[in-house]
Amino acid sequence: MSEDLVSTIEELIRSERCDVGRLQNVLAAIKNGETVSFEDHRYIESLTQSQPKSRPVIEDIVESKPENAVDNTVSDSNTETPTHEVSSTEPAKRSPAKKYASVGIIIAIIIVAYVGLDVYAINNLQFRPHHGQQVAISDTELSIQTDACNPSYFPATFTKYEIDAFYNSDIIEKATVGGSTLSPKSAAVLDGIFAINKDVVTKIGQQNSTFDPTKATITTSVDASILGFIPYAVDKKYPAIEFQNMLKNPPPGTFDCYP
Repeated sequence: MSEDLVSTIEELIRSERCDVGRLQNVLAAIKNGETVSFEDHRYIESLTQSQPKSRPVIEDIVESKPENAVDNTVSDSNTETPTHEVSSTEPAKRSPAKKYASVGIIIAIIIVAYVGLDVYAINNLQFRPHHGQQVAISDTELSIQTDACNPSYFPATFTKYEIDAFYNSDIIEKATVGGSTLSPKSAAVLDGIFAINKDVVTKIGQQNSTFDPTKATITTSVDASILGFIPYAVDKKYPAIEFQNMLKNPPPGTFDCYP
C-alpha cells in the first residue's frame, strides 16, 4: 500500500473540496487490499492534477493493489460504470424527510375529509317545533323545545340553532336553541327560548299601520365550528309566509328521523 497515496486521499478528505463519502470508501478499500474501480482511479487523479506530483497518482493506486486484483480492475472498466457513486449515507439522510412528507400528506387528507363530512352533516340538519308544553319565563320569553334530526351517515356537532323573524329590518321575534352532537341517523329534543322584541312590537303598534306580511322575513342559522375552533354558520332565508306554511304542512323530506 502506498503511504503517499493514502496521505493524498486523507488530505483531499480534510479539504472537503470533493465527494468525502466516495473518497472514504476508496480509502477503506485500499487499506483492506480490495479492488478499486477504474472510475475511482480517474476521479482521484482529476482532483490531484493541480498538485505537483513526482509521478501520476494512478500508478500509486495500481501499486497499492494486490497482484491478483489487476484482472478484476480491468473487467470493472468494461462494465457500465456510473458517473458518480453516491455515498451510502446520502439515502439515509433523505429517507426521514420523505417519511415525514408522506405522514404530513396523510394527515392533511384525513383533516380535509373530516372537515368536509362535518360540514356536509351540518348542512343537512333538520329542525321542527316539538309538540310539548311551553312555559312562560317572562312577559316576553317562553321556554320551548325543538326536534333536531341528523339524516346523514356522519355525526354532526353544532353549538346553536337560531330563528330570527324580521319586519322590514327590525327583529321582532327570536328563537334560540342550544346545540348538541347528533349521531348519524338520529334525533334529539333540544331546549331553547323564544323571545319577543317588545320595543319593536311597540314601535310598529304606534305607527298605526296595518301589518304587511310581505315585509316579514325569517332567517335560520346553525352555528358550528371546524376542528372545534374555526367558527362558521349555515344560514337560510325565507319569506315569512313560506316559512309558516312549511311548519304547518311540512313537505316530504323535511324531517326524516321519525314521524
